[in-house]
Amino acid sequence: MEQKTESYYKDPKDNIAFERCIEVMSRLIMKYGLGLLEKMDQEKLKSLFSAEIESGTDKARFSAHMLGYCKLMTDRK
Repeated sequence: MEQKTESYYKDPKDNIAFERCIEVMSRLIMKYGLGLLEKMDQEKLKSLFSAEIESGTDKARFSAHMLGYCKLMTDRK
């Protein structure tokens, strides 16, 4: 078993609790992070659609916005 030498708190119990918290958070991010990012992107796209449609934007401007959004999404990956 690997021994950790870094100490965050004076009380060893606090260090153990902190390290466990970080471990749990890391696992949650690895498990749900990608799905949450995709959901946030879908919500952003949905709000973009509704804002553009409600404002009565012309098709050319709307297409330019969508192409920009798609470029951002492909650059992210």
